Order: sequence, then structure tokens, then C-alpha cells
Amino acid sequence: MAEPFFVGASGARHYWEDTPDGPVIRTVAEIGEALDCAKNMANENDGYSPSRDLRRAFFLPDIITMKWLNEEGWNALNPHHHDRLVKKLNDPDWAYLRTAPGHIGYSNGVMR
Repeated sequence: MAEPFFVGASGARHYWEDTPDGPVIRTVAEIGEALDCAKNMANENDGYSPSRDLRRAFFLPDIITMKWLNEEGWNALNPHHHDRLVKKLNDPDWAYLRTAPGHIGYSNGVMR
């Protein structure tokens, strides 16, 4: 396989591939690498910036976004699906994506 044209923060490697049906982008990722990245962020600190005016709430690896798109048919990066994303992030089954204590909320067009 050729060199990836993009490697995400979680280690997902994206490849351009020409197929008989036309060009496609193939993504390859080890889910363990992505989850380790989220876990490391959660254990690093309390998630606040040095000025304490911003807080990191969650880390959404590319491979998880693609999993939900392929298996459930919704795009976690689409603002119209923020309610579904908040529900997932607050679900105990997906708690390891949160990088700071607490729950995720969504109001007035802003995730908190």
C-alpha cells in the first residue's frame, strides 16, 4: 500500500485508492491506539488550559466517527447531529472518550 496522504492525531492513516467504481479513501486504524490517546489525555490533567478559561471535554478519534457513520448512518461532525453525539459521549459505554470529569451538555448551539 502507498504512503498515507494524512495521518490523524489518533494514528488513523488515510489512503487514496483508485477502484473500478472510482476513487475512494481508505482509512486504517488500530482502535487501541485511538483509545490509548483518549486515555492519556484524560490522565494528563484536569483538561483545563493554563489560563483555566477553556476545558478539553472529549477526544473523538477519526475511526470512531467513521464507525458511527458506517454502522449507524450519522456523522458526529455534523452540527445537526450534536444531540446524538452528546448522548453517545454521556453513555457509560463510551465514557472513555471523555477527557475530563463530568458530563457533556449541549445548549444554545454550544457543547459544554
